[in-house]
Amino acid sequence: MTKTSPPSYQQLHEELERVLSALQSPTVQVDEAVQLYEQGLGLVKALKQHLTQAENKMKQLKLQSAD
Repeated sequence: MTKTSPPSYQQLHEELERVLSALQSPTVQVDEAVQLYEQGLGLVKALKQHLTQAENKMKQLKLQSAD
């Protein structure tokens, strides 16, 4: 069983850009737009988690360097 690593911030960002581009297409159907919108919300949530983790890590490092 292989363990896959979670997507990087960059990968998530690129996927969100793809979703946004697809949503802006004049040919996107309503059902597809709803799915893309839902996917985009999930990507935004994952990106926020990455940023929160990075911020927490920076705070942790700052505290460690103050010692």
